[in-house]
Amino acid sequence: MLPPIFEVEDLRVVVNDLEAATGRPERGVMIEPYGPMLPFGWVEAIRGISFRVAPGEVLAIVGESGSGKTLTALGSLGLLGAGAKVSGGTVRFDGVQIRPTRALELKQSRRRWRKRRPRKRERFLEELLDDDWRHIIGTEVGVLFQDAIGGWNPVSIIGSQAGEVLDEHTSLSIAEIEERVLDALGEVRLPKHSKFVAFPNELSRGQAQRAMLAAALVKGPRLLVADEPLAGLDAGVSAAILNLIRDMLQRRAMAMIFITHDLAQVASFADRVAIMYAGRIIERGPVRDVFRRPRHPYTEGLLGSIPRPELARLQPIDGDAIKITDAPVASCALVPRCRYSVPECGRALPPLRAVGSGEAACFRSDDLELRGIGASGSSGSTR
Repeated sequence: MLPPIFEVEDLRVVVNDLEAATGRPERGVMIEPYGPMLPFGWVEAIRGISFRVAPGEVLAIVGESGSGKTLTALGSLGLLGAGAKVSGGTVRFDGVQIRPTRALELKQSRRRWRKRRPRKRERFLEELLDDDWRHIIGTEVGVLFQDAIGGWNPVSIIGSQAGEVLDEHTSLSIAEIEERVLDALGEVRLPKHSKFVAFPNELSRGQAQRAMLAAALVKGPRLLVADEPLAGLDAGVSAAILNLIRDMLQRRAMAMIFITHDLAQVASFADRVAIMYAGRIIERGPVRDVFRRPRHPYTEGLLGSIPRPELARLQPIDGDAIKITDAPVASCALVPRCRYSVPECGRALPPLRAVGSGEAACFRSDDLELRGIGASGSSGSTR
């Protein structure tokens, strides 16, 4: 197996949630080993996530809405917006720790934190980005966002926006940049000359997503991060875009992180899958193995919701997903929805440990025989 191009170790993200912090004052006195004490108003949302992806490989990150998939992806890239900060972990690109994270040096006193400004060494990761990392993001990482229309500046033509990153990070001339953008638009099967001068409102949703893919590929990235890239698209357009991405991955030997809640797409597209729940990875492994024999009850529940001819009815997971900021730090967050739970599940946090060909964070992963999707179903990557 090739060495990973992108590695994330023990990523932690905190979010500003005054309602959660006010309702749960114990957040201000969090005790090891469950995490550092956080300043009032900040709550840990992503709790020690690690993953890696190699050239030519597709890693899918899957979970219900609100499980933390997007926070994980944007946090690992240093692209979080206001109200969310990376508080710990290490990120490596091609073996180089371009952007080391620094854990927050948090105050023991809520009053002291609120009265004075933090010193420079207490600042969050995103304020410490250096030019090397910005260059990596600008030249070697392509990103597809959820909102294909809203991701574009509405008052600028597609061609100029797609070429901005080359203008910022390379010494190419305007003519050379335009040529690359036109080539990229043609590669994603758009009428390149007419769409180069089009405004975002002149594109359909499918065309806007193709154009965003062209903008991501124009710089020749080694890693493509796609956050729900097919949201809101009909089945035919989704299949066409997935086929485009698959062809490009094979030609360019790119790595890809594919964030989605659509397990059918994962089954036909990804090599490995990481299942998230309440800010943690609760199972990961090869797609084929995870789908055929899940090792975590939550994974079994997700697979039971996939429409299949042999099922008379879908099998939804009981109950509602827990809010990510309300997840317990010292026990399994799935307990209220899990029919396999035992008293130990409510007393301790199950670690992510090796089981079979993958890993699972469940105390009963060795003895449970959970339902998966058999060989006759959509059970693994066809890549």
